[in-house]
Amino acid sequence: MTIFDARTAFLMLGLLYLLLPAVTWIVLAGQRTIQIGLWCGGGLLVGSASILVGLHDIVPEWVSLILVTVMYRVAFLLRVQSLRLDLGIPWRWRWIVFAEIVVLLIFLNIHYGLEDYVLRAQFNSMVMVGLLLHLATLAWRIGRDEQSRSAKWIAWVYGTVTAVMLFRFFAVSDRSVNFNILDEGLTVQLLAMSMLLASVVGHFGYVGLALDRSMRRELKAAVNRARDEESRRLGAQIAHLDRQRSLGELAASLGHELNQPLTAILTNAQVAKRGLQSGRFDTAQYAEFLDKIVHNTQRASQIIERIRSFIRPSASRSEPVDLNMIVREVAELVADDARRSKVRFVFSANTDQMLVMGDPIQLSQIVLNAFRNAIEALKHTTQREIQVSCRYSNKRVILSIRDTGPGLTPEALDQVGTPFFTTKSTGLGMGISISRSIALHHGGTLKLTNADAQDGGGAIVELNLPTLSEVNL
Repeated sequence: MTIFDARTAFLMLGLLYLLLPAVTWIVLAGQRTIQIGLWCGGGLLVGSASILVGLHDIVPEWVSLILVTVMYRVAFLLRVQSLRLDLGIPWRWRWIVFAEIVVLLIFLNIHYGLEDYVLRAQFNSMVMVGLLLHLATLAWRIGRDEQSRSAKWIAWVYGTVTAVMLFRFFAVSDRSVNFNILDEGLTVQLLAMSMLLASVVGHFGYVGLALDRSMRRELKAAVNRARDEESRRLGAQIAHLDRQRSLGELAASLGHELNQPLTAILTNAQVAKRGLQSGRFDTAQYAEFLDKIVHNTQRASQIIERIRSFIRPSASRSEPVDLNMIVREVAELVADDARRSKVRFVFSANTDQMLVMGDPIQLSQIVLNAFRNAIEALKHTTQREIQVSCRYSNKRVILSIRDTGPGLTPEALDQVGTPFFTTKSTGLGMGISISRSIALHHGGTLKLTNADAQDGGGAIVELNLPTLSEVNL
């Protein structure tokens, strides 16, 4: 008896596909469009169909086979139409309806007329291969045209599901009697795991794509207005948009990070279910698996809460903030991006509280900007480290972030922090300028220098803020 249970997997998959479109809809509340509605609607259809697959032995055959097949097909048609609308080349709805009716009639003829169950499964597989491949191609085109890593993640993940569907086409050829997808062994395992990956990475990739696209438009508009009015209100708005854009670029990585605890929850739930059915586990073993499920659920919840806290707009506030804790939380936010770039964080041994008075989200924005710039600078170096230290000095808290990259050129050092100046091809030149404004608003300074060559070189970002006790005097 294997650990993998197909029914449980599809039920879990269905719940995820019902939950994540709702999360997507909530996160993108301020910019809902027909494209976002189609994408989320397609996800809800996939979730409903997956739950019906898991309930195969309970629901009638026409529901678990015919209705489920139609729901899956329509779901991915909606997602294809969503991306085609983004590209300005939508299909006409009447042609979509006509095509679906033709495909359904062919399917019914194979099932009831020919009673060829292998041909039925292969026909369904090839139709899905066509839809998924087209979906992946559209996402890749958007990623290429808009330089969006999130869109390319969508392309890769749906390309994986396409490959699994193509594998199914050949895998079912040796069957001779009526069967359902839950009886397909290795095929259903690969399909469930690839769709689980697609559910998380696909949705968070789409959030990243939507946020990145929207924030580019809004940030450029806000920057144009900022040239005429350097007010605190508009500066705060630009800072918020910059946070959203940063998170948009990291959304696919966060989706991958979230997929790990969700997969662990699924595996532990299946093992516990098997133990319950066989009567092999004692109370301690059940408690152990439940503890693991609780731990991974809390971990997933913490990831989502970090995203929500960082992205939602809020009035500037002032409260005691531990800079050491801020640094650790932001490091977790970019952890997946750092791992992919093979960058290692080196933290000082001092873990004491470093308390300052300020807005934790705005201070996080300074650290996030410094970390992402450092990761970018280390892409073409052999030694890839970001060294972070936080210390007290003369009633001030000094946070130092140093990379082991090539450092800044003399020309860049002269202009860095000037609005619209950037050394990156895709940058807008506002990150350091915004960070310096935030530091100044908190009674501090933000300084960029190069480390001495004899010490290994690299760029240093130094944030200097008054201590909490100094502010309270």
